[in-house]
Amino acid sequence: MMLNSIYESETIEQLSEVIQTAPVKDELRELLITEYHRLFHYANIKQWNELVRVCEALAVAGWGASMTPVEAVADKWINGSYYTELRTRTFEQIKDCCKGWSKQQGSFVIHEGNDNTDYGIAAFASQRNLLPKNPLRLVRSGNYQLSAQPFIDSLSELRRALDEHMRQELYGASFSYIGIHCHFSHHDDAERTLQYEYFHEQNDVPDGFEQGYYIRPKFAVGKLASRKGELKLEVTRHFTRAEGELPLSEQQQLFRADMLVIVDLLEEKLLKKKLSYRVDLLRQDLIDILEKWTTKGNAT
Repeated sequence: MMLNSIYESETIEQLSEVIQTAPVKDELRELLITEYHRLFHYANIKQWNELVRVCEALAVAGWGASMTPVEAVADKWINGSYYTELRTRTFEQIKDCCKGWSKQQGSFVIHEGNDNTDYGIAAFASQRNLLPKNPLRLVRSGNYQLSAQPFIDSLSELRRALDEHMRQELYGASFSYIGIHCHFSHHDDAERTLQYEYFHEQNDVPDGFEQGYYIRPKFAVGKLASRKGELKLEVTRHFTRAEGELPLSEQQQLFRADMLVIVDLLEEKLLKKKLSYRVDLLRQDLIDILEKWTTKGNAT
C-alpha cells in the first residue's frame, strides 16, 4: 500500500506527505532500496517512471549510509531523441544506466531493447527534487589554440574539484547554478575556415590583421533565468590568443580572479531579486579550492 501511494503521488509535496506518514522510516527506506534494485536495469518506460519516483522518494526519506545517492533524469540529445540516466551529485553517470529511446506509436521503447510493449505512457518522468550539486559549472568550447592545452587540462581538474568539494547543501535552495562557458581563440586550427581569434576591444586588433576574428567582451553575462525549475545564470569568458599563450601559472591566477568576479556578479543579481543565498559561504569554499588548484599548478 505504501509503495502504491508513492507511485500515485503527483507532486513532491504529496510524496513527502506519504513518506512522513510511514510508521517506521528505516523500514520504508529498505523497501524503497529494494525497489531501486528491482528497477535499476529498467527495460521499459513504465519501469523508468517508477524508478524516477523511487529516487524522488529516497531523496526525501534519505538514502542511508550504505547507498550512494543518485538522481534519475530524462533529457534530449542534440538530435532531439530522448535519453535517460542515473547520475551522482558529482555528475558521474552510473554505468549501464544511460539508455536512448525511440518513439513507438503513443509511447517510447529503448533502442535495441527487448521490451517493445506499448504501455500507453506518452511522457518520461524526470526527477524533480534533484540532488544538490556544485553551483559553479565550468564548460569549455570544443576548439582552442594548441598552446592552451595545459590550461584546458587544468580547468578539467578544477571542475572535478568543484564538483567534489563545494558544499552546495549549505548555500540555499533559491539558486541552482552558474554555467561558466570558457571560449578560446583557435588561430592554429587544422581547418582553415575555423581559424579565428577573440579580441575584447576593436582597438586591440593589430593594424592590417588579416585572420578571422571576433570582438567579444571578456565576460558576456546573461540574465537570471529558470530552466526545468532551476534558477541559473550563464556567463561566457572569452579568452584572447595572448591569454592562451601565457604560462600556466599566470593563466590560473587570471582565471582565479575571473571566478571571483563572476561570484560577485551573482551576488549582485541575487540581491536585486531579494533572494536568500549564502554567497559568502560559496565564495569561501571557492577560494579554498582555487588556492589548492593554483598551488598544484605552480608545483608542476
